[in-house]
Amino acid sequence: KPEEKIYVSKQAADVGENSMEISEGEIYTLEELLYGLMLHSGNDAAYAISEGVAGDEKTFVDWMNIKARELELKNTYFADPSGLDDSTYSTPADLIKLTIYALNSPKFREIVKTFEIELTGNEHKYIYLQNQTNLLTTYPGVQGVKTGYTEDAGLCLVTYALNNGIEMVGVVLNSIDRKGDMILMLDHGFASEGVYIKHYLLD
Repeated sequence: KPEEKIYVSKQAADVGENSMEISEGEIYTLEELLYGLMLHSGNDAAYAISEGVAGDEKTFVDWMNIKARELELKNTYFADPSGLDDSTYSTPADLIKLTIYALNSPKFREIVKTFEIELTGNEHKYIYLQNQTNLLTTYPGVQGVKTGYTEDAGLCLVTYALNNGIEMVGVVLNSIDRKGDMILMLDHGFASEGVYIKHYLLD
């Protein structure tokens, strides 16, 4: 449940790489950690969620892979909660399936379309989060979803947009210009449905 409280362990706080800057001993709600996960790509949030929801990281990863099989993501394997382990893999087609499934959750939609949020509370420090490099404030109709990066995977981006009643989900993996690539894909996708998006992002 979004209001469920989760204690931050030393392991979660010390994961490294992208972080929402939580600290050992603090307590956050699941919803707060989801904002840190989706807006800031917080690896610390990913581990805190896995421990808080499943009891330990391994069990949560097992659940992730069970869900992948349920959704028939036939070319996807999760090795850890954060994606830092390079034995994790997926494909654009599987990530589109996963995104469409996630968008069935109103709470997920609410979180991923948030540009900025302040997390305040008595059980943790003040944290300000801003959606990192998606097209929320620049490309018409964009409402999330998530950036990603590892050295092996390169720059990655999953984007959801809604214009004139037409929904688009785009996936870019191993890009050197994920925003530019996504803009071209969204333009093409909407145009193929007869919706022509006006913007000046590539001028």
